[in-house]
Amino acid sequence: MPTTRTPTPFPTDWPKDRYVATRRAMKALRLADRLLRRGLAYTPAEVTDEVIRTAAAQTRTRTPSATTCAQVRALLELLLPPTVTGTDTPAETSGSVPARATTSRPTT
Repeated sequence: MPTTRTPTPFPTDWPKDRYVATRRAMKALRLADRLLRRGLAYTPAEVTDEVIRTAAAQTRTRTPSATTCAQVRALLELLLPPTVTGTDTPAETSGSVPARATTSRPTT
């Protein structure tokens, strides 16, 4: 059985809003990771609040708020590459994995 790690405390001079925002972001990242590892997230549009809250219940964490659920979807938009649509004909796409867009980085 996995052990639960106690989170390290943040500096005491931080304002409360910063504590809340940081904890929320960390929770959203853990939930996004859970969704990706379980194969429950293919596109951010598929991930409803109910799916995110179910993943939270499975990991025995408190039910995330609507704001945290929105952050999870925003993280998934950053982590998942966009799907390219309209590039193949229907005959070519039967039984195949959809193509993913790639972005090129400028060389410096």
